[in-house]
Amino acid sequence: MVRSMAKEELMRHGCLWAGNVQEAFETFESVIISAGSREKMTAYFDRILAVNEDAAYADFYYPVLEEDQKQKFLSGLDSRQMAVLRRMETGSRQVYYRADREIMEVLLEITVTGWLFSTFYFAHKKAIIWGNYNMEFPVFCENRETLACYTGLAKECGLECHE
Repeated sequence: MVRSMAKEELMRHGCLWAGNVQEAFETFESVIISAGSREKMTAYFDRILAVNEDAAYADFYYPVLEEDQKQKFLSGLDSRQMAVLRRMETGSRQVYYRADREIMEVLLEITVTGWLFSTFYFAHKKAIIWGNYNMEFPVFCENRETLACYTGLAKECGLECHE
């Protein structure tokens, strides 16, 4: 079972955090990654996971949805996505999770389709990747050097980067 955690624990793991996307733009170095396809974005996240082994996290707001919203959300999941959801502790109202490759993949799929948005946090090469805005993902880093790493990975995956 992948347990949920509070924001404070996420930050203790070394993750950057911002209360909203505007605050993130004001606080961190940033770029917007444009993905022409889900496959390219998935490839990008695979590369990011490789440089943040065991240091990837995501928020997932299912635990704080109203019961009718939860039922609607569940009705849109396939069996593989449901299996991943069952691995995640959703009984508390905490929304942050350590994300292995399988969890990351499912949360990215759900975010890309606009089903439920997640924000992704990386603690080794510190970054926040904010959920999908029409296949555009703002990337926030603590410094220009780290941002250059994420921009380089994006370009290797065929993604466009906009300052």
